[in-house]
Amino acid sequence: MMALQGQPAMNKRENFWHHPGWLFCLLLPLFHFASVKLTFFCAVTPENVVVVWLPNAVLLAALLRFEGRRAPLLAALTFTSDVLANVNAFGWMGAVLFSVCNLTEVLVTYALMRRSGASFSLQRLKDLMIFILAGPVVGALLAAFMAAAVLHFLFHAPPSYFTLTRLWWFGDGLGLLIYTPLLVSLSQPARHERRLTRLDDTLLIFTLLLATAVLSAHGGEIDGVSVTPTLLLPAVALIAFRCGIRLTTLTVALISLSTAMMMTTGLKPFGDVPVHLETVRAQEFILTLCIVGIGFAVLLDELHARERDLENRVRLRTRELEKSNSLLAAMSATDGLTGIANRRRFDEMLASEWNRCRRGNRLLMLAMLDVDLFKQYNDHYGHQAGDDALCAVADELTTHIRRNSDFVARYGGEEFAIIAEAQDLPHALAMADMICRSISALGIGHERSPFQVLTASVGVALIVPCEDDHPLDLMKLADAALYRAKQQGRNRVEVADAEMVT
Repeated sequence: MMALQGQPAMNKRENFWHHPGWLFCLLLPLFHFASVKLTFFCAVTPENVVVVWLPNAVLLAALLRFEGRRAPLLAALTFTSDVLANVNAFGWMGAVLFSVCNLTEVLVTYALMRRSGASFSLQRLKDLMIFILAGPVVGALLAAFMAAAVLHFLFHAPPSYFTLTRLWWFGDGLGLLIYTPLLVSLSQPARHERRLTRLDDTLLIFTLLLATAVLSAHGGEIDGVSVTPTLLLPAVALIAFRCGIRLTTLTVALISLSTAMMMTTGLKPFGDVPVHLETVRAQEFILTLCIVGIGFAVLLDELHARERDLENRVRLRTRELEKSNSLLAAMSATDGLTGIANRRRFDEMLASEWNRCRRGNRLLMLAMLDVDLFKQYNDHYGHQAGDDALCAVADELTTHIRRNSDFVARYGGEEFAIIAEAQDLPHALAMADMICRSISALGIGHERSPFQVLTASVGVALIVPCEDDHPLDLMKLADAALYRAKQQGRNRVEVADAEMVT
């Protein structure tokens, strides 16, 4: 009942992330609008220089996650949100034009990734490289050329056209690089769940404290000691090694936004340098941080995935080999004609039962059965008929072997062997006599036999194994009893000498 109640909740969650329903379409523009405001709050310097631009990654991540489903609707929603969020800063015309630039950037990036055949999960290094080329390089650069033209020719922004292009390109490219892998990783199940240890928790806390200390250092110094944000790179690399993609992308995003925010507050974490040079240094640091953190995390995750895949293949191959070995072992212990145990398996079973009965001081029975006048049957009816007769005898013997401890095997040619734990001599004789009569009752015609049907002779031997005895002794007794059964007219049961039975 609990499983039935929990199933709808699971289906709702899966549908939410596999198909953009009305709830997602409602939340998407709100989240996009919040990302615009977050960027204006912490990633725009007092000189109106954008260090990183995050909102474009929201639509791109949605398109990647849903593989382009309802792309026109999602694009229209984020475009509207973009215009409304930027109208106060640029006016209606500027907001619409810049939103067109942003939308072009996202759609070009998605189209290039789709055409390249890359996986939208960004969990392989190859896919991450394609994303970087399609988004931060090509898509952001195309949008930068368009936006710089609007800024230069329409708004007459003071820097040169190529300076505006570079600033827009770096800001948009870094925003895609920071935010897209984070949103994609958070919206899909991890390939391998990682359990954080105390060491991992300590590493995360240490990195956050170090980032706070380094980025809040005014002028890049703490008590006269020069510090730079590059000190954070080893810690982020360790997080990528220990904690996986999700925590790494989250850490990279927090440090990147914190770096931009410290610049907007005038703390100058890269030293007392002009704003444009400070922006360039910040963007170079964020780029390096993304490469070291996200790139290393994706590479390690891919290596772990390949290792797990290799382990699964080895495990599967091992099971197949074990199955094949079991089949070969069964074949090596099985008679090819009759399908029952062969002479090799008989020798193993006799030794095993011998030791078991010796330890338990129990009576062990061995019956040797030989099909009467089988050579004459073969000569008269042919070898195929002889093989069919042997198979029929084997099936009949197997029918009368009911207990798990009983065992029947083809000893060789037309001779069979039966191993059983007998209660006493009368019980053993009754079992052997029943088998002898059941073979005769098969009614397999045999014109060369005095009985006119196929029959068998059985020799029975019983013994309680002792330390001085050997399984070969029991086989000699059974063979002697079988020889006597044939000498006395066949189609009968004979038992070994009574004085040998204990």
